[in-house]
Amino acid sequence: MAGGVLGQIIGGAITGGIGPAIGAALPSITDTAKILVERLVPDPAARAQAEKELAEALAADRAAILAAVAASDTAQNAVNLAEAQGNDRYSSRWRPTIGWIGALALGYQFLVAPVMGWFGGIVGVALGVSFPVPPMLPTGDLMPLIYALLGLSASRTVERMSGVSTAEPAGLHK
Repeated sequence: MAGGVLGQIIGGAITGGIGPAIGAALPSITDTAKILVERLVPDPAARAQAEKELAEALAADRAAILAAVAASDTAQNAVNLAEAQGNDRYSSRWRPTIGWIGALALGYQFLVAPVMGWFGGIVGVALGVSFPVPPMLPTGDLMPLIYALLGLSASRTVERMSGVSTAEPAGLHK
């Protein structure tokens, strides 16, 4: 293992984007510890024992990290479930709200603003006045959000086709 997770994290933090390339060049904690054991423990039997203890310690650390991540995921799932079962209509509708905002923004950007500019130009020529150009939205910021929402929508469509029920509590729309 030439690089490692720690090397990738450090490389990403240092370089701000080419982390995996730099991280691959940095040795992992395991590789560094093995090199230290090889250089600091000359006796072959003691070295083998130290390497065994090192492997056990690293395995225990990995198990502890996985357990912490699993506990965090379990806690987040409990929060998600409580939010989904709540009666607060806005918290269960935030994703559709963002979807509507995105749909309105796209409608304005690609339909309303061009038609307003075109119509303003025609009326302006007829009346001998000039109308300001309608403002344009920053689509570079908007499009990634729309793409992400469409991806989530496709996932939900697959869930519905698979028979997964809605997260909405029963009896909310009576």
